[in-house]
Amino acid sequence: MDNATDEATTTSVSPDHVLSVAVTMFSESGYKNTKLEAIAKASGMTKRMIHYHFGDKRGLYARAVTAAIERLHVPEQDLDFESTVPVDGVRSLIDALFNTFEAHPESVRLLLWESLAGPTRATEQLPFSDESNMTLYLDRLLLLGQEAGAFRPGISALDVYSIFTSLMFYRISNSKLIVNLYGIDLQDEANTVGMRRLITDAVLSFLTSNMANTGETSYITRPAGNSESADASDSLYGDGGSNLSDSVIFIDE
Repeated sequence: MDNATDEATTTSVSPDHVLSVAVTMFSESGYKNTKLEAIAKASGMTKRMIHYHFGDKRGLYARAVTAAIERLHVPEQDLDFESTVPVDGVRSLIDALFNTFEAHPESVRLLLWESLAGPTRATEQLPFSDESNMTLYLDRLLLLGQEAGAFRPGISALDVYSIFTSLMFYRISNSKLIVNLYGIDLQDEANTVGMRRLITDAVLSFLTSNMANTGETSYITRPAGNSESADASDSLYGDGGSNLSDSVIFIDE
């Protein structure tokens, strides 16, 4: 293929389109079994121009995983930053998260591939990060609920998100297995509604259960020295933590 044809292809096929195709194909076959030639053919961009935009296959894969993470971010317009009802706020957030994950199963599958068989070697890390405001928003709801007595202490946003993602990843990654084992289709309309209720009830029951306070701040801890979350919380709530209870409306359910 000559340079003129390459240039025409570049103007007609955007890097974003190639990235979308790559997310889908990597999610179906994983990194090792997905060929750059196949992505070029499916996307309509030449292999040479893919190298130009993304570097090698590993570079395209890293961008695809980052795109998958970003697709699973809840749109900020769906986050009610003014909510002062902790239980309703958490329920609304779980609903928004469910809708987002439901809309992007290919992103969930790609992240599963990366977790189980990604190309990252033990001595290095690909530059993935989650820059969503969702964690800060959820931490705010948890603080509101804990000060109001609605939620028990010792639970962080990361704990809640771990419960949610575990159940959502299970629903998407094990759907065929559950059909074969039990004849249950987790993707049909009734079970989609049921899984939404299951996740919501699991999270709210976890937050409101009458369990002894262990004195811990979270079930899951971040590496020592990672103060980014704490710094962000200080900027959101004020130094030393403001008294939030004055602005809380607690509905006893």
